[in-house]
Amino acid sequence: MESIKKVLVPTDFSENASSAYEHALEIARRFNATVDFIHIIPTLKYFSESIAQMGGTLDMEGEIYPKAQKNSIQKMEKLMEECLPEEYRGEAICKIGRKPSARIVDWARDGGYDLIVVASKGKHETHLLRGSITEKLIRHSEVPIFSVDKKLSSDGLNRILLPTDGSQLSFLALPMALSLAEIYGTEIIFYHALELYGEEIRGGDAGENPQDDNIYETIVDRLEAYLDTGPQDHISVSHEQESKSGRFEIDEEGGACSVPFTIVIEKSVSAHLGIESYAETNADIVVMATHGRSGWARLFLGSTTEKVSKHLAIP
Repeated sequence: MESIKKVLVPTDFSENASSAYEHALEIARRFNATVDFIHIIPTLKYFSESIAQMGGTLDMEGEIYPKAQKNSIQKMEKLMEECLPEEYRGEAICKIGRKPSARIVDWARDGGYDLIVVASKGKHETHLLRGSITEKLIRHSEVPIFSVDKKLSSDGLNRILLPTDGSQLSFLALPMALSLAEIYGTEIIFYHALELYGEEIRGGDAGENPQDDNIYETIVDRLEAYLDTGPQDHISVSHEQESKSGRFEIDEEGGACSVPFTIVIEKSVSAHLGIESYAETNADIVVMATHGRSGWARLFLGSTTEKVSKHLAIP
């Protein structure tokens, strides 16, 4: 599972932003993690230049920004005192930036954070399912993003959906899903969409027209292969083909635990439509991997992940 020791919570002090606080606390309790808050004050470069051209004496750098930063830090410290026990409280950070999302991405990367917990929408309400800053964080951050909203109660998270095409890349989301499953006591649902015009995953004995059982076996085989490599070797899998379900047995230094899972295979016009349709009524949150972790691939979401993140109503 993921080791989460540093959590970053962006806030604009809105009511919407507060939906991230309780989830940051749940994660901090489970992992004994430190939670930092961050607020970005947008630069007013053109406003400042216009004032100067008109002969004004407004000092943004020396007067306005420092006061705004001081006030913001005080507000964050008060929020942290209200929302977090002292042992989990970290730093209140306020920075100036032309692009708030880019500033947060850079700070999270350079600060060695393990997770960003952010509200789907902030102060500026939007007709979109997610605000522009959260959308940009999901698109560009190297640090995993947990995007939440007011509908997601820390007591009501029961089903985590992890879409998979059977690739090792799709399983990169599993450690985070397992961490969330243990925190909230939930099950994991692996969802595989059989696209009508897509290429089906095939096992060694699948033949020309693999049935659900063959696809199930292939997914489990590839899942076990993923767990046998790297730092996941403390996680084992037991499963039953008939019910297409099983359990992850996790043996860590802090103790052992078990997380149930099921595998759902459905036909769909496209993967993202299948994920969205199934998740709306059968999941509380969707956990997905981005397209890649190095080079240019890291800068872009895979097409399926991007479409799901744009159109899915749940976190």
